[in-house]
Amino acid sequence: MTDAHEVSKPPELPTRIRIGSFFLETLTTGMYEDAFHCIREYVQNAFDAVHDAVQAGIIGAGDGRITLTIGGSTKQATLSVRDNGTGVRSNEAVDRFVSLGASIKQPAHHAGFRGIGRLAGIAYCSTLKFTTKAMGEDAATIFEFDCGKLRGFMAPGAQPRDVSEVVRSSVTVRTEAHRSADHFTEVEMVGLSGSGLTFIEQDKLLPYLSQYSPVDYSEGFEFADRVRALASSFGAPIPVVEIEIRNRRERIPIHKSYRNSYPTSVLNSKSTLRDLETYTSKEHGWFGWFGLANFPGEITDETVAGLRFRMKNIQIGNEAIIEELGARATPSGSDRRLQRWAVGEIFILNAEVVPNARRDGFEDNQAWRNIQADIEQVAKRIVKCVRGASKTRGKLKTVEAKIASTRAQLAVPQVTKRVAGEVDQELRRHLSVLEKSTAAGADPKEVSQLIGQIKEIREQLQSRELKDETPDRPSTLTATQPQPSTLEVVEQVLTEQLGAVRAGELMALIRSRLPEGS
Repeated sequence: MTDAHEVSKPPELPTRIRIGSFFLETLTTGMYEDAFHCIREYVQNAFDAVHDAVQAGIIGAGDGRITLTIGGSTKQATLSVRDNGTGVRSNEAVDRFVSLGASIKQPAHHAGFRGIGRLAGIAYCSTLKFTTKAMGEDAATIFEFDCGKLRGFMAPGAQPRDVSEVVRSSVTVRTEAHRSADHFTEVEMVGLSGSGLTFIEQDKLLPYLSQYSPVDYSEGFEFADRVRALASSFGAPIPVVEIEIRNRRERIPIHKSYRNSYPTSVLNSKSTLRDLETYTSKEHGWFGWFGLANFPGEITDETVAGLRFRMKNIQIGNEAIIEELGARATPSGSDRRLQRWAVGEIFILNAEVVPNARRDGFEDNQAWRNIQADIEQVAKRIVKCVRGASKTRGKLKTVEAKIASTRAQLAVPQVTKRVAGEVDQELRRHLSVLEKSTAAGADPKEVSQLIGQIKEIREQLQSRELKDETPDRPSTLTATQPQPSTLEVVEQVLTEQLGAVRAGELMALIRSRLPEGS
């Protein structure tokens, strides 16, 4: 018998922990909810390779290139991503391209660092091919992953196999002669299928790349120099790389989608930027901007709506991050959506802030919580600007209605000096409102049009022959109105039913048909 106080010896852990094939699914096909995110992983890796090439003096600071080529045949469509970065030396290539979760990259210098995004494409093609070559070597190393075979190991009901065995049985390696001076890495997704077929649709690929890629602003964004100057003043110039899509003979350069005006959810309206508000925090390691505009409605361009967070100039997540922070800062349910009425970017440089594995947000730590508290104040400011612009639009509608009613009021044969003076004083008051409204978020074009209309009325008033007021007889303007109180009631009813502008037009018509002297 075993003594009651004797404790049995615990089992020993094996010298090699078995990791099954279904774990591979979690690191690849199960990692990204949007199929296009696998392209982001390849662009990100290419960007890191270009950065390393610049740091090593292999290429100049502005000479980095990433090219996405749509090719193959109708039956076997292909998308490739090629960079002119450092490439990988042949004696390191196997370890770099076959290992999982063992990246040698440094988070402080590289956009990617976990080493798990390399096989993201296996869900979308029949063959995933990597070709890489370092400068000075006479051969490139080529890896081909049999994606159908890999997916078979991860299919429901499949017999679990060790990950090492799965990878070893699904990849082939060979070399191919190349010029000694060449240096590059190319990823090819051959035989695209399922969701992967959308990768070769330019109308989907182009907006995705413009949203997530580390590219520069287009010439159509007049505030680009302001943002670049902000980054330089912070001591962190925005890193960019030239990216283009090649489709047969077509060459399409990729830029961020920011511009001066954006369509909104309000019919026939555009949100037009008039200035930027900028923010910096040396203490917490971030800087950013958002555009001041007329804010007529929610921006419908999904590539820019809401403030976007970027690290190494690569977008992390989407507008959902600022919406969440906006909801915390302003408890009202509607205020969350108001974040989509603005555009802007938050650049995070703090190395302690870490993107999560899916890159749709950030890992929870104190550094990220500090930045969140900062950005909540920016979110509040956006809500204030949007609501302020709404009030300003209300004032403009009031001015517009006053212009219409003034035209109706003056649509009579004669006007007395007293009435003309009162009208002119009122118009000058509305001019003052308009002159201040642009700074409060009004559309400058709309304000300019209203100012022009008021000036036109004032000029017409000054050119008219005005009648003196006589004490024993009502003014000409009053005499043409048989029942002023009745007309006021009619005008009030029309205004309530049809709006001020339409009511003003009808009242002008009514008054023009009243018999003179009646």
